[in-house]
Amino acid sequence: MSVLEHVITWLAPPTCISCGKEGLSLCGGCADGHITPFGERCWRCNKLSGGSRTCQSCRHTGAPGRVWVTTNYESTARNLLSLYKFGQQRAASQVIAGLMSETFMRGAEGFVAKEYIVVPVPTATARIRERGFDHTDLLARDIALKLKLRNINSLRRLGQTRQLGAKREERLAQLADSFAVKNQRLVQGRNILLIDDVVTTGGTMIAATKALRAADAKSVDAAIFAKKL
Repeated sequence: MSVLEHVITWLAPPTCISCGKEGLSLCGGCADGHITPFGERCWRCNKLSGGSRTCQSCRHTGAPGRVWVTTNYESTARNLLSLYKFGQQRAASQVIAGLMSETFMRGAEGFVAKEYIVVPVPTATARIRERGFDHTDLLARDIALKLKLRNINSLRRLGQTRQLGAKREERLAQLADSFAVKNQRLVQGRNILLIDDVVTTGGTMIAATKALRAADAKSVDAAIFAKKL
C-alpha cells in the first residue's frame, strides 16, 4: 500500500466483516472458523489430487502444473473479496495474501526452493479505472513480500473483452490468445507462481499460463484465493 493508504488505515482501521472486531478486515478467529480449506484437489475439476497437482485430464488444457486454492467462493470468502475489490478497503489485501501464503506454504513443502517469481494475472484496464487500483497486482505484491519472493508484473492483456455474464463457452473463446509477456528475458528459464483472486472456468489462468510457457518460462504454477463452484 502507498503511504497515503497506510495513513488512511491508521486513521480509520478496518473492522472484521464477521465479528466487527477492529484491526483487520477478517480477524484470525473468524478466518479459522469461516474460511473452509479447499484441500488437495485439482483446481479445475475438483478431483482429489495430492500436492494440489492439476489432474492428468486437466493438464491437457495447458493448465499450470500445481495450483494452490485457499477456499471456495462462498459466504465469508465472497464477502471479503467484495469488500476488497468494490468496497475500497485495500487493507483487505493483507488478509487475503496472508491466507493464500499460508495455503501455499502448507502445501508446497520444498517448492519455495524453486525460487518462484510471483506474477499477477493482469486486470482489465476498465476494471482498474472503475476500482481505482489493480487488485491482483496489489495482492501479488503482498504475497511476494510474505513469501520473500520476487514480484514482476510481466503479463499484459491483449484485449479488454467484458466477460461478466458471458456463458462458459463464450468466456473460454474470449480468452484465447488474450495475454502476452512484456519482457521475455524476465521470465525465460524461471519458475513462475501466477496469482489471481478468483477462478471460474479456468480460462484466464490457462491463457496466462500458455503465454508464459510461450515465453520459455521453466515452469508455471499458481495460487488462487477462491474457486467458484
